[in-house]
Amino acid sequence: MRILDVLRMSWGQIVRRKVVTLLCMIGLSIGCAAMIIALSVGQSVQVYGEKTLNENYKMDEITVSPNEGINSGGSGSSGQTSTFERGALTARKIDIIASLPHVVAVAPMLKLDMLEMATLDGKSSNVEVIGTELGSLSRFGYRFDKGGASGISGAAIANYGATFGLVDAEVIRELNDKLMEDSFNDEFLQQYMALMSTQTELFQAQFNLKYQDMNDSSKVKTSSPLRVTGVLKLPGGMSENNAMYDKKVYVSLETARMLAEQFQSSQAQAAAAGRLNSALVKVEDKKYVAQVQEQIQKLTLMTDSNLYQEQAMKEQLGMYQKAAMGIGIFVMLLASLSIIVAMIMSTHQRRKQIGVMKVLGANLWQIRQMFIAEAAVLGVLGGIVGVFIAYGAIQGVNGLLQGQVSMEASTPLQVVIQTSTLPAGIAFAVLTGVLSGIYPAISASRTNALQVIKSA
Repeated sequence: MRILDVLRMSWGQIVRRKVVTLLCMIGLSIGCAAMIIALSVGQSVQVYGEKTLNENYKMDEITVSPNEGINSGGSGSSGQTSTFERGALTARKIDIIASLPHVVAVAPMLKLDMLEMATLDGKSSNVEVIGTELGSLSRFGYRFDKGGASGISGAAIANYGATFGLVDAEVIRELNDKLMEDSFNDEFLQQYMALMSTQTELFQAQFNLKYQDMNDSSKVKTSSPLRVTGVLKLPGGMSENNAMYDKKVYVSLETARMLAEQFQSSQAQAAAAGRLNSALVKVEDKKYVAQVQEQIQKLTLMTDSNLYQEQAMKEQLGMYQKAAMGIGIFVMLLASLSIIVAMIMSTHQRRKQIGVMKVLGANLWQIRQMFIAEAAVLGVLGGIVGVFIAYGAIQGVNGLLQGQVSMEASTPLQVVIQTSTLPAGIAFAVLTGVLSGIYPAISASRTNALQVIKSA
C-alpha cells in the first residue's frame, strides 16, 4: 500500500471511532501541553535569573581590595616588619588595571567610616561616605536624577537612599528612646517608619559631615561645608524599600583625603600615603571577568566578583528544569498508557476488518503500518491541540505569578512560550503516539484471520 492509502485509511478510522480518538487526544494534548510548559518555564526562569543577576549583582564588575596578607619584607626602625607596600592598592596600580585588555572603566575608592550628614536646617542622617572619581559613576551604570558630577572643591553626589530619613536629630533621639522602652509599640514603629520614608530635596543643599570620637562620645568633629551637586536615580533592579536604607554620599578622592585628615579617622594614614581601600573594575563582558581577575591578582591584590552567583544559579535552575521535564515526561507516560489501552480496544473491535485484510492479501507489515500511522496522526492532532492548551495554561500561570510576586522584586517572572518549544512538544506527542501504537499494531497483525471470519 502507498503511504497516502495508509494515511487515508487511518484518518477514516480516527473519524469513525470517536470515543477512541477522544481518549487518545485528551492524553496526547495534555502531555504535549505539559512538555511545552515545562520547557518554557525552564527557559523563562533561566532568562529571568540571568536578568536579575545582571541587575542586582553586576556580573561584569570586579571589586579589587588590598592584599593585607602581603608585606614588603623590610624592617622598620623598631626592627619589626614595616607596613607592606606590595599588597597595597595605589594610584599606580589603578593605572595598570585600567590599561588591561577588556577593562572598560576603573573607579578607585576611599571609603570612610559612617558619618552623620547634617543639613543647614537642622536635619541629619547617617551615611556612608565614599571618595572616588565622580566622573566615573556614569560608566558604572549610575544615572543622575538631578545635576551631575562636578570638579569644584567640596562637591558631593548623593545616592537615592541618602535623600530619605533626614530628620531633626532631637526628634529621632526621643523616638529611639521610646522604642528602647517599648520596642513593640505599633504607634512608635509607625512614626519611625514614616520618618525614615520621608524624602528630602538635597540637590544644591549645603551640609556638613560629623564624626563622633569612639574614645570620647562627647567629642564631635565637624567637617568643612560640602554641597550636593548631583542626586542619583533609583538603581535598576532595586526596590524603593531597600534603596531607602542604602545611604551613600560620593565625594572626590581629594575631598575624601581632606575629610580623613580633618577627622583623624582610621583611614587618615593610608589616605595621606595615597593608598585606597578598594576599587571597582568594569569589564567589557562577563566572559572576560575571570581573565581580568587573574591579571589583577598578579599585582598582589585581592579580587572578588559575582561569578559564583551565576554558577549557583545555573545549578539551581538545572534542578528546576529537571523537575519540570520530569513532570512533563510523567504526564506523557500517562498519555501513552491511555493510547495503548484505547488502541488495544480498537484492535479488539476491528478483528473482523483485520481478518478480511489478511484474506485479501495484506501482509503483517501493512497491517502494522496502518495502526502506527493512525497513532502518528493522533499524535499530530494531540500536539496541535496541546499547543492551544499550553498557551491558555501559561496565561493562568503568569496571572498567578503576578498575584504572588514579592514586594521586593523589581519585576515579576513572566513565563513566555518560546517558538522553539512548539515543534519539540508536537514531535514528542507524535513520538509518544507512535511508540504507544507499536504494541497494538503487533497485536493486530497477529490476529488469526480464519478464526475471526468463522466466528463472525
